[in-house]
Amino acid sequence: MMRWCAVFSLHLAPDLDAEAVARMVERSYRPFARLLLRRPALRGGLTIEAGVSERLWREGHEDVIIALRTLIERGQIEPVDTAAYGAPLPLLPEAEIRRQLVRNAAINRTYFGLAYRPTGMVARAYAATPALARAAQDERYRYLICDRRALPGHDSAASRRTPGGLALLGCDRTLSEAIADRTAPRVETLRTAFARAGDDALCILPVGRLTEDPARMRRMLSAIERMPLLCRTPRELLAEAELAGSHGEICEPDGGPWLLWHDPENLVHRMQWRFIAHARTLVVRDPGGHPRARECLDRALCADFLAAATPPLWDRARIERGASLLLESALGALGNEEEQAEARFYALEIGERAAKISSP
Repeated sequence: MMRWCAVFSLHLAPDLDAEAVARMVERSYRPFARLLLRRPALRGGLTIEAGVSERLWREGHEDVIIALRTLIERGQIEPVDTAAYGAPLPLLPEAEIRRQLVRNAAINRTYFGLAYRPTGMVARAYAATPALARAAQDERYRYLICDRRALPGHDSAASRRTPGGLALLGCDRTLSEAIADRTAPRVETLRTAFARAGDDALCILPVGRLTEDPARMRRMLSAIERMPLLCRTPRELLAEAELAGSHGEICEPDGGPWLLWHDPENLVHRMQWRFIAHARTLVVRDPGGHPRARECLDRALCADFLAAATPPLWDRARIERGASLLLESALGALGNEEEQAEARFYALEIGERAAKISSP
């Protein structure tokens, strides 16, 4: 039988209002959690940003958090760490990467209890760099999930290691798309997709996409249960692959959708990154003095604000919301007049550049 690991991903856009969050919970997250509770044979991973956990709890959806905590406590679902508020980790300095990971684990532990002990991590869009791998190694993670395209030969899961010994689990994007398609996949279609992926397949499944049709998740699981598959958590998949001796070559991950977050030709992106660097300089200079400034910076680092400046995902309101958070962070850090004026210039420039670019 083939071994397969599904890592379920929960994400909420940072500018969703409470009503939109409630709709997402009712349509997607609550049915998903209840369905997994009824199917203990379906094992896998769970990546949830601390910002999502905070919103679910704060806005009255504690039952979803409690259900996910139950799944984690009984070992059916293994937590996989990520950035606290969806920051594009591979493009940040190593010190900031480590801080984001530590913060995510600390916040999530307040909601999921001591059972939240992730031994691996994944960045947004499964992107990875040697610096990210080093940061993960320093934080004592055992594995890093990354896009298979970031690995030599596009290898399958558990087949590579970094020079420091960190296991690299390759996420199969093609398999993810085959499973999370808008229409319920047929058994034969899934068999073909799994055969193409090979043994030790791992894929990340966005829960929001997976449950667009209320009955779709049930149909998909029924199809999967009729196939010769062994559902595993990431740690189990890695352990069995190591036992079988299927890992070996040493390499460093280097790949990802960089242009989605940092296109050198994108005028808005260039100004966003200058603003991020400026705000971070002010906040890091006095990390304990102005906690509100640090919190605003953490939220402003969300990759959604950067992705909003790319043509396929263009969203002027989201761009301006990100700039507003950066400005609040920079002003809250209490820099001198010149530094505050520079922050205001960046915010105005981002707004003006965004206004000049028409929606495609």
